[in-house]
Amino acid sequence: MRVELDVKVPIDSTFSEELRKLGIETTFEIVRKSLDARKKPYYLYRIVIDLPEDTAKKLIEEGKVRKHKEIEELLVPAVLTKKSVLIVGTGPAGLFSALILAEAGFDVTVIDRGKPIQERVKDVKLFWEKRKLDKNSNVQFGEGGAGTFSDGKLTTRVKDKKKHFVYKIFVECGAPSEILYENKPHVGTDKLQEVIPNLRRKLEELGVVFRFSTKLEKLKVRNRKVEEVYLRDLRTGIESIEKFDYIFLAIGNSARDTFEMLKKEDIVLKAKPFAVGLRVIHRQRTIDRMQYGRFFKHPNLPPADYSLTYKGRERNVFSFCMCPGGYVICASSEENSVVCNGMSNYKRDSGYANSAIVVQVFPKDFENDPFRAMEFQRALERAAFVMGGSNYAMPAQKVWDFIEGQSSNKLIEGGYIPEIKSARLDKLLPKPIVDHIREAFIYWSKRIPFFVPGNATFVGVETRTSSPLRIVRREDYSSISADNLFPIGEGAGYAGGITSSAIDGINGALSLIRRLNEGREPVSYL
Repeated sequence: MRVELDVKVPIDSTFSEELRKLGIETTFEIVRKSLDARKKPYYLYRIVIDLPEDTAKKLIEEGKVRKHKEIEELLVPAVLTKKSVLIVGTGPAGLFSALILAEAGFDVTVIDRGKPIQERVKDVKLFWEKRKLDKNSNVQFGEGGAGTFSDGKLTTRVKDKKKHFVYKIFVECGAPSEILYENKPHVGTDKLQEVIPNLRRKLEELGVVFRFSTKLEKLKVRNRKVEEVYLRDLRTGIESIEKFDYIFLAIGNSARDTFEMLKKEDIVLKAKPFAVGLRVIHRQRTIDRMQYGRFFKHPNLPPADYSLTYKGRERNVFSFCMCPGGYVICASSEENSVVCNGMSNYKRDSGYANSAIVVQVFPKDFENDPFRAMEFQRALERAAFVMGGSNYAMPAQKVWDFIEGQSSNKLIEGGYIPEIKSARLDKLLPKPIVDHIREAFIYWSKRIPFFVPGNATFVGVETRTSSPLRIVRREDYSSISADNLFPIGEGAGYAGGITSSAIDGINGALSLIRRLNEGREPVSYL
């Protein structure tokens, strides 16, 4: 019988040493690893071993082990009739919907306005070094989506077992194997830039066709069906009108021109809550000391993270997308605009930590108009561009100067790409947002030792925490405006992060398969 056993590993010991003490010499599988940083930190491993049934039952009764429940495999049935599908976007939602649909037997074409990873990385580097922005190939657009230039966090609050399938596929494509059992799995930007092309090659072997530098310009909708799509090759300028049986919209939350096009075509869109604010940079050792106490220099501890919330009078303030050992990066996708994001490599070894500190905004703030919300984001980004000197430097201000309403003479010395410039961020954001961030930091400074040191620095502006709108869809994932249009992922307003976006793409694909296979013998889905 396969049973689970927890193994506690003090930071001064090793996993193998603790296994030896327990007398475990059989083959085992690690299914979970977490860090308990309270008091003296230790790692807790959960392993699976095979035991004789009588021994296993006795140990289960004694409460020393528990019976292991195998994770059900994801079953993808074939469709009876081959159909064509256009997927717009190569982020997690697009790639994983393509994987499921291709395995089911669809004829799948994937387009992206951006470029493949290798070319995209060069464009991003050129932007950071020479400030030459390619509006279609940047931190937001291109192979892998916006998550490619992030920490590569895979943690999700979505309670869907398909996350294990997502992790498994990533590992098959070159991601570190520990993401299968880490409590807070992450891949890192450097590793993602290897994993995503491998996933593309896997899809190409299944017959998926990729067309980069290809932009969706228009949808022709008639009788609640997308009859034609208008595509433009951005390299040649050639436009084409094409037909597909189904269209999956896996666009990111920065695809503002696509949202505007959808509005013109009477695709129903709805405003949704999101959040705006700033990024805060600390030295990583400050966060380590805050979380690990006197053990903060211990070599067996990873760069620490944190998650903070503050309940304001009208809006909540919270940390978002925390990047240990990372950088705050300029992530612009529109000219004369500055937006920042967080990024970490696999080793998280920059020596600096950053996190978004954001405040809730609601549809009622914009009279329930998603395009007014979009213009609110855009106005902040354009103002940040000017504050930074109009050359894509990010405006910055020390936290205490922000709280006290004064300029900063000296900013933190690292943890950002490409450049920061002293500015009055307390005058950039709307007063209610500023007031809530001030209140939150004063509250945290009194309760969390070391969290607000003198050199902690805000960088702005963080506006793209999630999509400001939702492309309204039915329970079967199809748009209420067109039966063959499937909005999926973060840009469509139904996910937030790599894993949840991938799961949403999978679920959208499975829903279409169920529709086409209706009346067939039932198939077990995960």
